[in-house]
Amino acid sequence: MPSMEEAEAVQDAETGQSYIDGYLKKLDSKMRRSRKRMRALKRRMPGNRLLDIGSNIGCLVAAGAEQGLDATGVEINPVLAQEAQRRYPAGRFIVGAFETVTLPHAAFDGVYCSEVIEHVVDTNAFLEGVARVMVPGGAFYLTTPALREYAKGGDPGSWRDFGAPDHKLYFSPGNIRQMLGKHGFGDVRSSFSLGRGLKLFARRL
Repeated sequence: MPSMEEAEAVQDAETGQSYIDGYLKKLDSKMRRSRKRMRALKRRMPGNRLLDIGSNIGCLVAAGAEQGLDATGVEINPVLAQEAQRRYPAGRFIVGAFETVTLPHAAFDGVYCSEVIEHVVDTNAFLEGVARVMVPGGAFYLTTPALREYAKGGDPGSWRDFGAPDHKLYFSPGNIRQMLGKHGFGDVRSSFSLGRGLKLFARRL
């Protein structure tokens, strides 16, 4: 497992530009998905303060702002954060790893975290931080690849995005619920996913 410094160092300009190029090829579909997911999260939020962890080029923050939310994005890659701020100047984007940026306690009514938790170095510290910045009763929307994608045998070197510095840990429906419960989340509900990954909502207890 790499250190936090090593994980941050991977997020260079080339990596950021590759994400931008990929997103721009399907920006319309990304925005449609972001708006749909934002509506689902907003229904569960007790207030209007939203945090997107791993905000990429800002689609979810933009969707939240469209729906009247006070939206903030945190993005570890500076190039992606700059692109998000350029595209959505009314949004608020913070550069840095979520585990290292300073955010107030109980500052958000909803947190969105899509395809991020599998990249983090310390899952316990990460989820502890998510719980800390959420109000009691706040809604957490989490997506991540499923362990079942990688547990079918064969050569691990051929598995999609397997291993650091890309993906570091994988989750099953059972162990992600256990992890969430350990850090003060309950009412965990899986949502239907067309893909192979996990998609769920949880409540900050």
